Amino acid sequence: MLASGGLGIDTTIVRSGTKKYQIEEPGGSHDCWRCPAAAPRLVGDAGTSGDPLLDELRELAVDSPSRARVAGWEYLRELSRKDDRAAISALFARGLPPGEIDGKLEGLIVGRLFGVPETVLANPLISINPTWMGKTFDIASGTGFNRLIPLARYAMRVVAPAYNGLRRVGDAMEGFPFDYAPGTGLIEPRIPVIALDYGVPKYRNPSLRTFPIKRTRDEFVELLPGLYLGRALLTMRGGEIRTIAHFALREPVAGLQA
Repeated sequence: MLASGGLGIDTTIVRSGTKKYQIEEPGGSHDCWRCPAAAPRLVGDAGTSGDPLLDELRELAVDSPSRARVAGWEYLRELSRKDDRAAISALFARGLPPGEIDGKLEGLIVGRLFGVPETVLANPLISINPTWMGKTFDIASGTGFNRLIPLARYAMRVVAPAYNGLRRVGDAMEGFPFDYAPGTGLIEPRIPVIALDYGVPKYRNPSLRTFPIKRTRDEFVELLPGLYLGRALLTMRGGEIRTIAHFALREPVAGLQA
C-alpha cells in the first residue's frame, strides 16, 4: 500500500505484509539525478512481477523514482538483516534487463556470503565492517572498478598480499577492475543481466582461495529505475558455477552520498 502526505514534507509508506517502510523528503523534490532512470519498464502484458511489494515500488517509481529507490533500498536492507536467501533469489529472478549503466553507484552486501568454506571466516568480519562501498562504471569504455573504505588496503595485505592494484582516491580505495556488458545469467534463472568480468588478464585480479575475484562474475538486474540486485558467481576449480553472494547497487539519491 502506498500513501503520501503534505505540510512541506512528502511521505511515502510502502507496506509488505506487516512491515512498513516510511520515507520523507523535505521540499517535495523527487527529481532523479539522471533522466534515463526516470522511465520504468514493467514486466509482462499485465505489468506485474508476481511480487506485490515490488509492483507497488515500480508503480511509485513512475512519478517518484527517488522515493521508490529509497524504499526499495530499505526493503533490501531488511532482507539482508534476515539473511532471507530464498526471498533475495526470488527477487533477483523478477528483475528486468538493466538499461545503460554509468557513473558511481552505492553498494550493499545483501545477506551473508555462502557456498564456499571461506565464508565462515569472512561473514563475521563483514558484519563488523563490510569495507565495500560500491562500484563505478564508465559506459564509454565498458569498464569499471570497485570502491572500498581505506581500511581495505590493510585487509588486502592479509588476504591477497601480492595484489597492488588498490589506489587511494579521495575518501575511498579503488581497485578490482572489470569489463561489463549486457549478458545472460550463467545459471538459473538465465535472464538478461549486466555481467561483470574480473578475469581480464591485464587487470591482474587475485585468484587466491581466500580471495578468488578473478574467477568471479557479477551479474545484476534492475528492480526499479536506478536500483539493482546482483549475485556473485564463482567458477570452482572443477568448473562448477556457484552463487556465493548477493549485492545491491543504487544510483545517487538527492541528499545521499554514494
